[in-house]
Amino acid sequence: MEPLIHTTTYGDILRLTGPEWILVITALVVLAASFIRSTTSSAPCSTRTLTWISLAGTVLAGGVLLFNQPLGIVKGDVFFVSEGTRWVKLGILLLAALSLWLHLGTEKRLNHQGEFHALLLFAVVGMLLLVGADHLILVFIALELTALSLYVLTGFEKNKSISSQTAYKYFLIGSVSAALLLYGFSLIYGVSGHMHLTDIQLAIASKPADSLLALGLVMALAGFGFKIAAAPFHMWAPDVYQTAPTPVSSLIASASKVAGFFVLGRFLWGGFAGHAGSIQWTNWTSGWLPMLGLLACLSMLIGNLSALKQMNLRRLLAYSAVAHSGYALLGITSPEPLGPSSVSFYMLTYGISIVGMFGLLQILDQNGGAGDFKSLEGLRFKSGWMAACLMILILSMAGIPPMVGFLAKFNLFIAALKGSTEPMGLILLVVLALGASAVSLYYYLKILKTAFCTDQAEGDQSIQINTYQFTLVSFTVIGVIILGLFPGPILSRLTHAIGI
Repeated sequence: MEPLIHTTTYGDILRLTGPEWILVITALVVLAASFIRSTTSSAPCSTRTLTWISLAGTVLAGGVLLFNQPLGIVKGDVFFVSEGTRWVKLGILLLAALSLWLHLGTEKRLNHQGEFHALLLFAVVGMLLLVGADHLILVFIALELTALSLYVLTGFEKNKSISSQTAYKYFLIGSVSAALLLYGFSLIYGVSGHMHLTDIQLAIASKPADSLLALGLVMALAGFGFKIAAAPFHMWAPDVYQTAPTPVSSLIASASKVAGFFVLGRFLWGGFAGHAGSIQWTNWTSGWLPMLGLLACLSMLIGNLSALKQMNLRRLLAYSAVAHSGYALLGITSPEPLGPSSVSFYMLTYGISIVGMFGLLQILDQNGGAGDFKSLEGLRFKSGWMAACLMILILSMAGIPPMVGFLAKFNLFIAALKGSTEPMGLILLVVLALGASAVSLYYYLKILKTAFCTDQAEGDQSIQINTYQFTLVSFTVIGVIILGLFPGPILSRLTHAIGI
């Protein structure tokens, strides 16, 4: 294990926050390039040029994380870099890079491309800060940096009135969740007298149950529930997935979820382990575990049952994402390192699959599809490659072996059972999760049935796929297959790193 650095100079702070600074500088470069080109030339700066610059900054930040970032704590203990946070950040940067690559393949040309790329990078900066935050104020600031950027990005297609309406709805619901989160944090501070998670745990460890602390935790969980699209705080997700630009929907569905679940696990186990309570059906006690179990149940049931009746593919993926949030919440019920590592692995593999799905939807949209089941009809005739990729990604999301989704979901369930103090532990929740997974097979297999078992309509043209789209979808499919066949290196590394 590398030695820890306790920062005493600005140089140390820059070393520990190097990836974040690289992304901030890249965002400023993108803005400057866009502005200079617009004032010196009649033609705006090429969209792909700005995307390549953003991708280069993201890859550079990942390289610094992987090869040149020390472990340490920023002065004041507000931010830290551990082996675990480093690997989670790498996953976030990978998913962000894939979302940017999606933008290379789009034929839509949005206005204000410099601002679009800069906001996307600022959202990723917020996610990276969130993963390393150890102070309630920094957690809130990082969450809002991400959220405010995503609100604007959601409504970026100004030629669509529905896009602006969705962004406004997203902003209003997000504002309420931010208020709940901040008020919850203030109650927690009032009871404990501390803002650092470790200090909070020490301060409240010997205190009896407190109604104000319980209220603060309920409000904080409601705020976090919005960020991870857990039911009943998921109302924004279907509209955002459907109307936001594809790279933005992809980022929200993948990287944002990884950061949100990681910080939720650290918040609960790092600050309130002594007030977890018990969700055992033979020995129930009050605490945040029963609340988490309730959120998991609602997410799995509402997400899967709502997805059954969806005809729009993006809305179906949104409700499916709500259900996946419920599965991931099961992993958080287990203390580290088993629980956090299984959740991180699950959200990373799910993120890769969902980015690939958005890549396929982008191709269908650009070939005249309406984003519904009808656009999948006869897909095996129009593009055998797309049909095969769709099958692999859907089977992984459904948790069918040998795809990585099966192993990731299996690890979550094992983590929930092993994390319990009783042998049968959270057996009822796991049984519910298995039942919910069985329900999800209906709408997942319905997608495959439409793609493989319907005939091509007369006059349908073969699907046109550009190089960027082919590369992205192929990468995600290969990743799903390789991680499914050889999960050991990544999973063991995550378990070891997060346990440090």
